[in-house]
Amino acid sequence: MGLEKDGRYVETIKDALRELREPLELNNFKHPIDNTIYQWLSISFLDEAGFKKNAEGEWLVTVKISRLVAYMMQIEGNFTMLELVPYLNRFRTKYAMKIYEYLQSFKGYKYIDITQKHMMKLLSLDQNSKYRYMSDLSILVERQLKEISKKSDLTEVKLIKTKALAKEKKFRIQINPKSKKEADMNEAKAALDNLIKRF
Repeated sequence: MGLEKDGRYVETIKDALRELREPLELNNFKHPIDNTIYQWLSISFLDEAGFKKNAEGEWLVTVKISRLVAYMMQIEGNFTMLELVPYLNRFRTKYAMKIYEYLQSFKGYKYIDITQKHMMKLLSLDQNSKYRYMSDLSILVERQLKEISKKSDLTEVKLIKTKALAKEKKFRIQINPKSKKEADMNEAKAALDNLIKRF
């Protein structure tokens, strides 16, 4: 792999492997192997990850996929297929990619509500960011949603309204206007918290 020639590649690969080792929390999850419903379950995509040299002295990356993830990769219909690769090069910013991945969790819903605080967490924005004010953040979010609706399978997404003067400032984002299913704040927050942990 030529890992010894450029430390940047090593760090990039390490970062990716660390991310895959991060725990993912699932709520009300029916375990496909033992057929048990877990109110809460924490899993990682990889059980182990590391570098080693083979007999020829070449560096190899080795990974051990968790038993549950390996099982789920072999069956269809047990989980949502999220094909991010076609969209990675379409979106101009990391913000659009993050919002897209989050909205995929609610593809069958009419809309979701997300607070200003959680939107900033999702987009990895701190309190010193130029987007710390609701008006500026709204402009950023609306721009990303327009790009997502043009360049992805989520063609109906748009910012419906914002509550800037409410006690808890929030965005309402339309996902599928034909759906009657609405995500409550707790459900949306749980999905977002899980996603944030993977970024």
